[in-house]
Amino acid sequence: MNSKQTRIVFLVVVGVIVCWQSTPPWGGSAGSQNDLQESGAAILFNADEAYRTTKEFVTRNPRRVLGSLEAWQAAADILGAFKRLGYDVRESDFDTVIAGRRQTGRNILAFKAGASPEILAVVAHYDTARTTFQGAMDDGAGIGVLLELARVFAQSPPRRSLLLIGSDGEEWGQLGAADIATHYPERQRIAAVLSLDGVSIGDLSKFRLDEDGQLGGFTPLWLRLIAWRAAVCQGLRVVGPSGWQEFIQRAFALSLADQGPFLNAGIPAINLGSESVDLTRARAILNSQDDTIDNLKTASIGAYGQAAERILRSIDGLSSTSFTMDEAFAWSDYEFVRGWAMRVLLYLDFLPLLMMFVFGCWNCRRFLSAEKLLVETLLFVTWLVPFMLGYSMIQICRIMHWLPHTSFYPAPFKDPILANPAWGVLATVVAISALFGIGLHLLVRYLTRSHERTFAFSQAASVAILLIVVAISLQYSPYWAVTFLALPALVWPALGRGRHVAARFSGALAIVAAGTILVVAAYLSREGLSAGANVLWYVALGLSSGMLRWHGFLLASSGMVLGMRFIALQFSKLPD
Repeated sequence: MNSKQTRIVFLVVVGVIVCWQSTPPWGGSAGSQNDLQESGAAILFNADEAYRTTKEFVTRNPRRVLGSLEAWQAAADILGAFKRLGYDVRESDFDTVIAGRRQTGRNILAFKAGASPEILAVVAHYDTARTTFQGAMDDGAGIGVLLELARVFAQSPPRRSLLLIGSDGEEWGQLGAADIATHYPERQRIAAVLSLDGVSIGDLSKFRLDEDGQLGGFTPLWLRLIAWRAAVCQGLRVVGPSGWQEFIQRAFALSLADQGPFLNAGIPAINLGSESVDLTRARAILNSQDDTIDNLKTASIGAYGQAAERILRSIDGLSSTSFTMDEAFAWSDYEFVRGWAMRVLLYLDFLPLLMMFVFGCWNCRRFLSAEKLLVETLLFVTWLVPFMLGYSMIQICRIMHWLPHTSFYPAPFKDPILANPAWGVLATVVAISALFGIGLHLLVRYLTRSHERTFAFSQAASVAILLIVVAISLQYSPYWAVTFLALPALVWPALGRGRHVAARFSGALAIVAAGTILVVAAYLSREGLSAGANVLWYVALGLSSGMLRWHGFLLASSGMVLGMRFIALQFSKLPD
């Protein structure tokens, strides 16, 4: 780009930044509707009863792994408890694959008709990870709270119909909740869902609201506000995702509790979680042999259960017009931005890329030809093919049972599958893909050796491909597109080619730096799973199970290939 074009792009970038900085005033949501008030009804939740129920449940059924006899016994206990309270109860089975073995999960559904046909649903999962004993924190206490709420609402029912769910398979990707969200016959009547997962150890420092959907969806603004206002009445701090944290959650869309599948199905849902004062010890206990009832306090279960009851009664007091889905974004704890305003901002982020594409095409217009464009596209595809070959080989390894296969999420936190990677299989996949890619690249270079190209044209063609990838990504997920492609889209096309080796190395480093968000995401995932370097193994398992979708992998691979193409152009011998 010449100096005038550079100034224009710079002014566009400044304009985009100004739009982001001024978003709350022009795109803010009201967030304070008068009817979104916490319930004034008496709270009847009994902490001692909930603790007793939790203790009895986890000591009687300490290993409730999906598909096990003990899990089925736990389901029978939940079913019996609901029946004794007078609910209309039924079982709902679903098939799944866990670590290569076909299993049957079982949800327990208890229904009580109300004056309104609209349904309030409450869900808590009863299954445990394979490394857990008792699973009191995750999520025996949630079941204890669920059964105590069942007792409370049997005596003092809400105005709306009530559906209480003991779900199975949460540890492997909320499988039971997903089955309800997609197959429950009356799911269109569900107005809102409250997930209970879970009560942390010892004294509680705060409540946590989980709002991300599974592969899509996010808790609507009205439900966030009503849950926050009801929970804060317990005297504890209430936190939920906002700002950059919410941005990343929307980009990845991989929920960790049962609200996720309901949100993906377009049903308003939220998870009530909690954090311990001793957060380090709570994390160490999670999914371990030490997650026992001795670590829980009656007062903490009481505060959690009372917050849950208040949330449900507050939702029950809303008018039917409140039960909608929206795309409001939490700019901060107290500022929300309307969904349409966020979408405008997300698309605006790539306006500088569009401008640079237009200028690039204009500057090399004399050299434009369909043949040259075909060559550049062929080079891009040549570099992309090894990634897709690797993906295909991972699917073949799954079919051949060389990788442990699961229906959705590969494994829970601390599961043995994560600690025992099949490095030989992964090394073979990488080696074959790399060798094939090198051979294909050499062949294409040989076939296209007579086609003359310039640096400006090749860069403009790469920018055009990047623009196509961005356009597809925006349709796939605008938050994903901005998270992974906004900085590369700003930096990569703007870099010229230095005349000296040092300048070219600096340009290559800038290209790499602009794409480091992928490395940061991998590091955060590694920390969250305590997987260390095994995060690469987890990614392979995620690709084989479908948790990481093929189109997301294709777009991510396209971004990495384009980064390599821009680096290669820095060191190419093409004429300017």
